[in-house]
Amino acid sequence: DYGGAVFMKSTPVRVRVRTHVALKQIAQHQRRPIAEVLDDVVERYLRSHFFEVAAVSYRGDGAKTGRHLDAWQNALADGLKKA
Repeated sequence: DYGGAVFMKSTPVRVRVRTHVALKQIAQHQRRPIAEVLDDVVERYLRSHFFEVAAVSYRGDGAKTGRHLDAWQNALADGLKKA
């Protein structure tokens, strides 16, 4: 019995000394293994990157929508009375 611990396959990762020191300090502060801290860092990066890409995409779609609405505004500015 391993006390409910879950073991996952892992692989070594080469990082700069300063990165390892930072990860080690965070891990000690949080009383967690370095691997868990690194997993969290990567997950946060991926989420952040996802939202950055989504925001850029949304702004791009917004520009298209703005042009689309401008075309409708021009079409409606024909001087005819509303029915």
